[in-house]
Amino acid sequence: MAVVLCFGDSLTYGYDPVTGGRFDRADRWPEVMSGELGAGHTVISEALPGRTTVFDSPYADARSGRALLGPILESHAPVDLVILMLGTNDLQVPLGLSARHSASGLWTLIDIVNRSGAGPGAGAPRCLVVSPPPIVQAKGFMGVFYEGRDAESRELEVQFRVICQQTSTPFFAAGDVAQPSAVDGINLDPDGQHALGHALALRVQELVS
Repeated sequence: MAVVLCFGDSLTYGYDPVTGGRFDRADRWPEVMSGELGAGHTVISEALPGRTTVFDSPYADARSGRALLGPILESHAPVDLVILMLGTNDLQVPLGLSARHSASGLWTLIDIVNRSGAGPGAGAPRCLVVSPPPIVQAKGFMGVFYEGRDAESRELEVQFRVICQQTSTPFFAAGDVAQPSAVDGINLDPDGQHALGHALALRVQELVS
């Protein structure tokens, strides 16, 4: 049985941009992926809205992925595969960061996974990086956090690919299969959640078969 840990932010959490709540489990991509993978896999979702790669948020505590990834890996060991899907929150206007800064943060998270003993036989788990869909005209209160960040968000995929090539880490671009909801321009709607879950199930099968 393969254990897959999904480490992400509100897109993985299943934030509903319409209600401000959370989608039912059946409409969150880790659960969709789990259904596709079947009984031979255990999918664990460790997602928190506002989570960054390595940066401290000015709005909420404990949002740095660097601070929590190691302990979370230990708590779920042995883990066969870690899916890292972060980056959008690094681009919040008050942080003043670029996609290159976010990619450097991603490198740190990949290094934490590779140096951990949380995989099978006390080795390192495999790692899959998923770049989030680019921002499309952030609306509502999201517009305050991400005004003018659309172009920089499109750079995340470019910069993340570079880091994955340098570290020999498998990569998947969520924007290839899903686009943000028209409601807030950031998070996924149920159709996007399902599309991403189905696509990642195929990728995970390749990596853990």
